[in-house]
Amino acid sequence: MQDFEGLVCTHWGHWSELEMQRIGRPALAAGQVRIRVHHAGVGFAVSLFVSGKYQRKPPLPFTPGTEVSGEILEVAPDVTRLHVGQRVVAALDWGGFAEEAVATADTVYPVPDGLALRHAAALPITYGTVWSALEWRANLRAGDTLLVHGASGSLGMAAVQIGRLMGARVIATASTEAKRQAALQNGAAHAIPSDPAELAQAVKRLCPGGVDVVFDPVGGDLFDASLRCVAPEARVLVIGFASGRIPTAAANLLLVKNVSLIGFNYGFYIGWGLTDERRRYATQVQDVVAKVLNAMASGAMPLPMTQHFALAQWHEAIDTTMSRRAVGKVILDIQPERTSP
Repeated sequence: MQDFEGLVCTHWGHWSELEMQRIGRPALAAGQVRIRVHHAGVGFAVSLFVSGKYQRKPPLPFTPGTEVSGEILEVAPDVTRLHVGQRVVAALDWGGFAEEAVATADTVYPVPDGLALRHAAALPITYGTVWSALEWRANLRAGDTLLVHGASGSLGMAAVQIGRLMGARVIATASTEAKRQAALQNGAAHAIPSDPAELAQAVKRLCPGGVDVVFDPVGGDLFDASLRCVAPEARVLVIGFASGRIPTAAANLLLVKNVSLIGFNYGFYIGWGLTDERRRYATQVQDVVAKVLNAMASGAMPLPMTQHFALAQWHEAIDTTMSRRAVGKVILDIQPERTSP
């Protein structure tokens, strides 16, 4: 049995306590594929996974990492949609921060020609989350005004790009001028400071009638301020709580303007819920990820903004994400491909 290198969580604790180890190659079960990992995305959820606070706990020891790009090494006999040698991205339960990973075929997606794996690694979960939230739940329409919080982060930047592609006028919020410039360069029509005290006035100067959709991965005071600058029949997407505070909404504010408050948990659709529903939604999610990948490959949407770190720099990579210093998506280059399309 071959082994390979990867990061291992041996006990519940802080992400900085991860260890680099040699890992034994697991057997491939029915419905699974084995992937040679070239690149892995780093997200906020890694801290929840390794601290044991996520709603699904991996069995110890385990390797974190849920978003990878690479090449298929092996497929189970019952897998017919994918083949050995195929370039793919995958949404994993865990296991991405290693030279090899095993994934269910339902959440593995072919990468089209013309899109490099180093870019594709940022897409399956991050961009899948945004596209499905805006299309399925918020029903974003061409001509809508979309307010995006945390616009320099991986989810926020994806929302700027996808919102623009869907024909929305995007107003982005970010904490620094450099981050606001990055949002403008990626499709935002306007970029304003993420100051809750000034948000409503700033938005109303740009959009007197209020915004139609709010994409909020931040929560806290920005969520509260968002409810003061929405249009009648607006849709507010609750994506996450990067601010650290889970907000509450006064129901009378929702009633007066017929505002829809919409929670969105992409993990539900890819098997991370209290029950595993990935098979039920596999075709629907595969369609969304294909739209994202094809939009990137065709040039219809800008390539994702990424910051790359070698696997040996894993501590710096995770810290960059957790401290919110990242502009775009942090990527671990585990076994970079020799050539890129």
